[in-house]
Amino acid sequence: MKYDRPAFQVPRSRGRPRVALPPAASVLTRRIRHLVDSAHDGNVAESSRLTGISYPTMSRLYAGSSIAPNTRTLETIGSPYGLAASWFLDSEEPESIPVLGRIGLVPPVPLDRKERRSLREVLIPFAAWPMFELFNKLEARLTELDPTPDRPIVGEATADAFTFRLTTFLLQPLLNAERLGLTEVPIAADSDMARPEVGKPWVASLRSVGAMWEVVLHPMLKGEPQP
Repeated sequence: MKYDRPAFQVPRSRGRPRVALPPAASVLTRRIRHLVDSAHDGNVAESSRLTGISYPTMSRLYAGSSIAPNTRTLETIGSPYGLAASWFLDSEEPESIPVLGRIGLVPPVPLDRKERRSLREVLIPFAAWPMFELFNKLEARLTELDPTPDRPIVGEATADAFTFRLTTFLLQPLLNAERLGLTEVPIAADSDMARPEVGKPWVASLRSVGAMWEVVLHPMLKGEPQP
Protein backbone atom coordinates (compact mmCIF):
# COMPACT_ATOMS: atom_id res chain seq x y z
CA MET A 1 0.00 0.00 0.00
CA LYS A 2 1.35 3.41 -0.97
CA TYR A 3 0.84 6.51 1.11
CA ASP A 4 0.68 10.07 -0.11
CA ARG A 5 3.48 11.43 2.04
CA PRO A 6 4.69 15.05 2.04
CA ALA A 7 8.11 15.78 0.60
CA PHE A 8 11.02 15.78 3.05
CA GLN A 9 12.01 19.41 3.11
CA VAL A 10 12.12 22.41 5.41
CA PRO A 11 11.33 25.52 3.34
CA ARG A 12 12.93 28.63 4.82
CA SER A 13 11.63 31.44 2.60
CA ARG A 14 7.96 30.53 2.14
CA GLY A 15 5.61 32.62 4.23
CA ARG A 16 8.02 35.53 4.64
CA PRO A 17 7.77 38.99 3.04
CA ARG A 18 9.68 39.14 -0.25
CA VAL A 19 10.68 42.78 0.16
CA ALA A 20 11.82 44.91 3.08
CA LEU A 21 8.92 46.43 4.98
CA PRO A 22 8.75 50.06 6.13
CA PRO A 23 9.02 50.75 9.88
CA ALA A 24 5.89 49.92 11.87
CA ALA A 25 3.66 52.98 12.11
CA SER A 26 1.41 51.70 14.92
CA VAL A 27 1.63 49.74 18.16
CA LEU A 28 -0.44 46.99 16.57
CA THR A 29 1.91 46.51 13.62
CA ARG A 30 4.95 46.63 15.88
CA ARG A 31 3.50 44.01 18.23
CA ILE A 32 2.37 41.72 15.39
CA ARG A 33 5.84 41.84 13.87
CA HIS A 34 7.50 41.26 17.23
CA LEU A 35 5.28 38.23 17.84
CA VAL A 36 5.79 36.65 14.41
CA ASP A 37 9.52 37.41 14.36
CA SER A 38 10.10 36.09 17.89
CA ALA A 39 7.89 33.02 17.69
CA HIS A 40 8.26 32.05 14.02
CA ASP A 41 11.47 33.66 12.81
CA GLY A 42 9.38 35.98 10.66
CA ASN A 43 7.32 33.26 8.99
CA VAL A 44 3.80 34.69 8.67
CA ALA A 45 2.46 31.45 7.16
CA GLU A 46 3.41 29.45 10.27
CA SER A 47 1.70 32.00 12.52
CA SER A 48 -1.38 31.76 10.31
CA ARG A 49 -1.48 27.97 10.64
CA LEU A 50 -1.05 28.10 14.40
CA THR A 51 -3.67 30.76 15.08
CA GLY A 52 -6.20 29.76 12.43
CA ILE A 53 -6.23 33.31 11.05
CA SER A 54 -6.06 33.34 7.25
CA TYR A 55 -2.67 34.00 5.69
CA PRO A 56 -3.87 37.12 3.80
CA THR A 57 -5.15 38.63 7.05
CA MET A 58 -1.96 37.83 8.98
CA SER A 59 0.13 39.11 6.09
CA ARG A 60 -1.70 42.44 6.00
CA LEU A 61 -1.39 42.83 9.78
CA TYR A 62 2.33 42.05 9.60
CA ALA A 63 2.88 44.46 6.72
CA GLY A 64 0.89 47.20 8.45
CA SER A 65 -1.68 47.61 5.68
CA SER A 66 -4.39 46.46 8.12
CA ILE A 67 -4.46 48.34 11.42
CA ALA A 68 -8.03 47.93 12.65
CA PRO A 69 -8.83 44.24 13.31
CA ASN A 70 -11.69 43.53 15.67
CA THR A 71 -11.16 42.34 19.22
CA ARG A 72 -12.16 38.78 18.39
CA THR A 73 -9.44 38.57 15.74
CA LEU A 74 -6.81 39.78 18.19
CA GLU A 75 -8.03 37.33 20.83
CA THR A 76 -7.75 34.49 18.30
CA ILE A 77 -4.21 35.52 17.35
CA GLY A 78 -3.08 35.93 20.93
CA SER A 79 -4.63 32.79 22.39
CA PRO A 80 -1.96 30.20 21.39
CA TYR A 81 0.77 32.50 22.74
CA GLY A 82 -0.94 33.34 26.02
CA LEU A 83 -1.53 36.96 25.01
CA ALA A 84 -4.64 39.09 25.59
CA ALA A 85 -6.09 41.28 22.85
CA SER A 86 -4.98 44.36 24.79
CA TRP A 87 -1.31 43.34 24.37
CA PHE A 88 -1.49 44.21 20.68
CA LEU A 89 -2.84 47.73 21.26
CA ASP A 90 -1.50 48.99 24.59
CA SER A 91 2.07 50.30 24.40
CA GLU A 92 2.19 50.35 28.21
CA GLU A 93 1.98 46.55 28.42
CA PRO A 94 5.34 44.71 28.51
CA GLU A 95 6.44 43.59 25.05
CA SER A 96 7.76 40.24 26.30
CA ILE A 97 5.92 37.08 25.29
CA PRO A 98 5.13 34.62 28.14
CA VAL A 99 6.03 31.31 26.50
CA LEU A 100 7.55 30.81 23.07
CA GLY A 101 6.46 27.24 22.54
CA ARG A 102 5.56 23.95 24.22
CA ILE A 103 7.33 22.39 27.18
CA GLY A 104 8.22 18.72 26.85
CA LEU A 105 9.89 16.21 29.18
CA VAL A 106 12.96 14.10 28.42
CA PRO A 107 15.25 11.81 30.45
CA PRO A 108 17.96 13.22 32.76
CA VAL A 109 21.35 14.26 31.42
CA PRO A 110 23.04 11.02 30.31
CA LEU A 111 25.84 9.69 32.54
CA ASP A 112 25.68 12.71 34.81
CA ARG A 113 26.17 11.14 38.23
CA LYS A 114 26.60 14.42 40.09
CA GLU A 115 23.30 15.97 39.15
CA ARG A 116 19.91 14.95 40.52
CA ARG A 117 18.42 12.27 38.28
CA SER A 118 15.22 14.09 37.41
CA LEU A 119 13.43 14.61 34.13
CA ARG A 120 14.41 17.65 32.10
CA GLU A 121 11.99 20.22 30.72
CA VAL A 122 12.79 21.15 27.12
CA LEU A 123 11.34 23.91 25.02
CA ILE A 124 9.88 23.16 21.59
CA PRO A 125 9.67 26.72 20.22
CA PHE A 126 7.03 27.94 17.80
CA ALA A 127 9.94 28.69 15.46
CA ALA A 128 10.86 24.98 15.37
CA TRP A 129 8.23 24.31 12.72
CA PRO A 130 7.26 21.64 11.70
CA MET A 131 8.28 19.97 15.01
CA PHE A 132 6.00 22.26 17.01
CA GLU A 133 3.00 21.58 14.78
CA LEU A 134 3.80 17.86 14.70
CA PHE A 135 3.97 17.69 18.51
CA ASN A 136 0.50 19.23 18.77
CA LYS A 137 -1.03 17.07 16.04
CA LEU A 138 0.43 13.83 17.38
CA GLU A 139 -0.63 14.72 20.93
CA ALA A 140 -4.19 15.33 19.73
CA ARG A 141 -4.25 12.14 17.66
CA LEU A 142 -2.99 9.96 20.54
CA THR A 143 -5.40 11.60 22.99
CA GLU A 144 -8.28 10.50 20.75
CA LEU A 145 -7.25 6.84 21.21
CA ASP A 146 -8.11 4.76 24.26
CA PRO A 147 -5.24 4.67 26.81
CA THR A 148 -4.37 0.98 26.46
CA PRO A 149 -1.02 -0.82 26.27
CA ASP A 150 -1.55 -1.10 22.50
CA ARG A 151 -1.82 2.66 21.95
CA PRO A 152 1.20 3.77 19.85
CA ILE A 153 4.09 5.61 21.51
CA VAL A 154 2.43 6.51 24.83
CA GLY A 155 0.52 3.33 25.77
CA GLU A 156 -1.55 3.80 28.94
CA ALA A 157 0.35 6.88 30.06
CA THR A 158 -1.44 10.07 31.08
CA ALA A 159 -0.43 13.53 32.31
CA ASP A 160 3.36 14.02 32.66
CA ALA A 161 4.08 10.40 31.73
CA PHE A 162 2.20 10.96 28.44
CA THR A 163 4.21 14.11 27.73
CA PHE A 164 7.47 12.36 28.63
CA ARG A 165 6.88 9.42 26.28
CA LEU A 166 5.74 11.65 23.43
CA THR A 167 8.62 14.11 23.77
CA THR A 168 11.22 11.37 24.15
CA PHE A 169 9.89 9.59 21.08
CA LEU A 170 9.99 12.69 18.87
CA LEU A 171 13.39 13.89 20.14
CA GLN A 172 15.03 10.46 20.16
CA PRO A 173 17.49 11.28 17.34
CA LEU A 174 18.70 14.33 19.24
CA LEU A 175 18.84 12.45 22.57
CA ASN A 176 20.93 9.73 20.92
CA ALA A 177 23.26 12.36 19.49
CA GLU A 178 23.56 13.86 22.97
CA ARG A 179 24.58 10.47 24.40
CA LEU A 180 27.34 10.34 21.80
CA GLY A 181 28.54 13.79 22.80
CA LEU A 182 27.61 15.28 19.43
CA THR A 183 25.07 17.81 20.65
CA GLU A 184 23.38 19.11 23.78
CA VAL A 185 19.68 19.28 24.56
CA PRO A 186 19.15 22.64 26.32
CA ILE A 187 16.71 22.75 29.20
CA ALA A 188 13.71 25.08 28.96
CA ALA A 189 14.70 27.16 32.00
CA ASP A 190 18.27 27.65 30.76
CA SER A 191 18.95 31.33 30.12
CA ASP A 192 21.36 30.24 27.40
CA MET A 193 18.32 29.42 25.24
CA ALA A 194 18.15 33.15 24.48
CA ARG A 195 21.71 33.11 23.14
CA PRO A 196 21.94 32.66 19.34
CA GLU A 197 24.72 30.06 19.62
CA VAL A 198 22.35 27.86 21.67
CA GLY A 199 18.85 28.77 20.54
CA LYS A 200 19.44 28.84 16.77
CA PRO A 201 21.13 25.40 16.51
CA TRP A 202 18.40 23.92 18.73
CA VAL A 203 15.63 25.34 16.53
CA ALA A 204 17.43 24.19 13.36
CA SER A 205 17.84 20.66 14.75
CA LEU A 206 14.18 20.47 15.78
CA ARG A 207 13.03 21.69 12.36
CA SER A 208 15.09 19.03 10.58
CA VAL A 209 13.98 16.18 12.84
CA GLY A 210 10.39 17.44 12.67
CA ALA A 211 10.50 17.36 8.86
CA MET A 212 11.62 13.72 9.01
CA TRP A 213 8.85 12.73 11.42
CA GLU A 214 6.31 14.63 9.32
CA VAL A 215 7.00 12.18 6.50
CA VAL A 216 7.26 9.04 8.62
CA LEU A 217 4.20 9.71 10.80
CA HIS A 218 1.97 10.99 8.02
CA PRO A 219 -0.26 7.84 7.91
CA MET A 220 -0.79 7.91 11.69
CA LEU A 221 -1.68 11.60 11.72
CA LYS A 222 -4.16 11.05 8.91
CA GLY A 223 -5.67 8.01 10.62
CA GLU A 224 -4.67 5.71 7.76
CA PRO A 225 -4.26 1.95 8.39
CA GLN A 226 -0.75 0.89 9.28
CA PRO A 227 1.09 -1.49 6.87
